[in-house]
Amino acid sequence: MPEISREDMIEAAKRAAKESSIPLTCMEFIRRTGISKWQINRLFPEGRWTELRTLAGIDRHPMDRPTLSNDDLLAEFHRLVTQAGRIPTWAVFNAKAKMGSDSLMRRRFGSSAGPLRAYQAWLKANHPESPILERLSAKLQNGVVPRPESPDLDFVVPRWGGSSGPLFGPPINFRGLRHAPINEHGVVYIFGMVSYELGFIVEALQSSFPDCEAKRCMDKDRWQRVRIEFEFRSSDFHRHGHPVGGADLIVCWKHDWPDCPVEVLELRSAIDSLQG
Repeated sequence: MPEISREDMIEAAKRAAKESSIPLTCMEFIRRTGISKWQINRLFPEGRWTELRTLAGIDRHPMDRPTLSNDDLLAEFHRLVTQAGRIPTWAVFNAKAKMGSDSLMRRRFGSSAGPLRAYQAWLKANHPESPILERLSAKLQNGVVPRPESPDLDFVVPRWGGSSGPLFGPPINFRGLRHAPINEHGVVYIFGMVSYELGFIVEALQSSFPDCEAKRCMDKDRWQRVRIEFEFRSSDFHRHGHPVGGADLIVCWKHDWPDCPVEVLELRSAIDSLQG
């Protein structure tokens, strides 16, 4: 079935607004159309519901929360830089930021040094006398960027060896979940937290392959059956010897199989679109 387009969604928003006596909230739009929040965020990644609402000519409802602006994200990054006295790693940013995440920063400003270049421009505009500018220029010149999922010394000291205690993933602070998953069980838990917002209705879970029988929302009037296999990494599907034709979708935390013949939903990317 063809996926809904940006133009289709804008028209759906206009129709829903005409049917409503007051300005629509995002949740009211979802209720009226059957379009999920994940679909909105995927098609309008920069402005999300605010962008869709604006393009459809819908007034903002007083209960709608504004989307984080680029200025908000860079100001929060600056707060942490000032607090630590240096550029934080992405793990530290995820753990200590009151808004935003590393994946949102990189989606807005580009991967690699993109966020730092955006921060440099923000500093020049807002704090031109900041001593951080000189250090930042040196970092960019030397190709030094925040390290992903690597603990900074002011956050975890030192890197301990093995012990008998439980292990945790890097901090993500997503709703009630403090740490990222490190196994398939964590993937199942997070999918359960957000499946409805991503447009899924779960019919059954089982211990045999495939793990889950569900339906996903294609548009307001159509749902599609989907057989889901949960994996921590998408490549685990191949490593476990599962038949390609036995599942319609791999739900994983990390998508590390570029040539995967099965559709993949990477949760660490999907939940970022649900934050804020």
